[in-house]
Amino acid sequence: MMGLGAYAVVAGGLLITLWKYPGVALAGVLCMFGLEQWGQATTTFFAQHHTATNYLIGGILVLALITQGMKHGFSLFSGYPIVGWLVLALFLYAFASTQWAPRPSISLDLWNARWPYIVSMIVLSPLLINQSRDLRASNIGLLVIGGLLVVLLLFFVKWDHRRIVLDHELGNPLAVSSMAGMIVLIAVLTDPWPESKLWFPFKWALVGLCLALIVRSATRGQLLATFVVCVACWPISRRLANLRQFAVLGSIVCFLGVATGWALQEFSSQQVYGGSGGRWSEHSAQEDISGRLSNAIFLVRLAFGSPDTMLFGLGNSAAYDPRLLGIYPHFVPLEVLAEEGLIGFLLYLLILCCVLAGTVRTLRLIDDRSRERLLLGGLTGLCLFTLLLSFKQGSLLLNLEPFMLAIILGRYEYVLRRAYSQDSTEQELSFRLDLRSKDHQLQRS
Repeated sequence: MMGLGAYAVVAGGLLITLWKYPGVALAGVLCMFGLEQWGQATTTFFAQHHTATNYLIGGILVLALITQGMKHGFSLFSGYPIVGWLVLALFLYAFASTQWAPRPSISLDLWNARWPYIVSMIVLSPLLINQSRDLRASNIGLLVIGGLLVVLLLFFVKWDHRRIVLDHELGNPLAVSSMAGMIVLIAVLTDPWPESKLWFPFKWALVGLCLALIVRSATRGQLLATFVVCVACWPISRRLANLRQFAVLGSIVCFLGVATGWALQEFSSQQVYGGSGGRWSEHSAQEDISGRLSNAIFLVRLAFGSPDTMLFGLGNSAAYDPRLLGIYPHFVPLEVLAEEGLIGFLLYLLILCCVLAGTVRTLRLIDDRSRERLLLGGLTGLCLFTLLLSFKQGSLLLNLEPFMLAIILGRYEYVLRRAYSQDSTEQELSFRLDLRSKDHQLQRS
């Protein structure tokens, strides 16, 4: 009953909240795989119906968009950023490239399984951001819903080494640790209640629990990426203009290190992981990195064997062909270069350039507005975090978060420009009305 009850609390909370804050549905999308594993680990219904959670989150997303439309009109693609069209172009080209893949049937089967996620995350989810408050609602939702799921998954499910036991199968440790890493970044970089004394201890307790879940799932990349992104994006969230900010950043790094040390002692012992406790050894990490790089480089060499495949690629999901690798190479940039060729890789590089340029433009636009800097720091952190993870796990079709967040970043820039433009227009109109009023008074006198 606890499993179903907690699941109902999360789903009910999203449904109730979205009517006033539609942006919270984005938090549901980011927590979807964590909620899915909780449901399958605790409730027979979800263990038997694997896609039930996906349909639920998809329905919540559609309801949120309808609510947005009722409030702001149904011009869904108004203000859709350039980076969004580039992402759509990349995925449309990837789909077209399945026609010249070694075994198109394998590629099309993968697309048949992934297209609902592509539509939900890349096409629909960015449309939730119409105001700054939508992004703020998403951040708070991620902290509340994701925080609850972190506690539940850490202490109230059965683990088999680094995986959650889901009825007759095992869960995906990468999904739950990625969710935990995103929660850490939002708590540290965005910090919705920076002045609240009540929130302060809860924030650091939540960060510690998220790090414990990352260590419990033995995901080295997520742990390292969380540290790197916290430090790299801190100057965006808060100016490093004085010694105090450097001291705060140093304190945060020290806390993350201490919390990680505690988690490693608690959850990475041989008793917990059995033979997999060695995942934290340097030798194990080097073996995994070299293996993934070797697979990716093999695929690229194969693609560059002829001018046609070098330009157009081997075809999306070609790596799944048993005659090649039989699985994706776990290195998305090189996978895109090999399977989508120079054409697809150029689109990929343009997307990254747009993200970088958009971040710089938005940072200049908000200037000293501390509230918006916090939102931008958190959003940029999520973009960088998911991008770094794509260098060591998943494939183009399995790594949708970096592209979704890139579009949301472009959408956020558009939202800010529109809001500041309206403010400037209103101020100018008010100034002109004041001048006219003063002229009338002078004429009467």
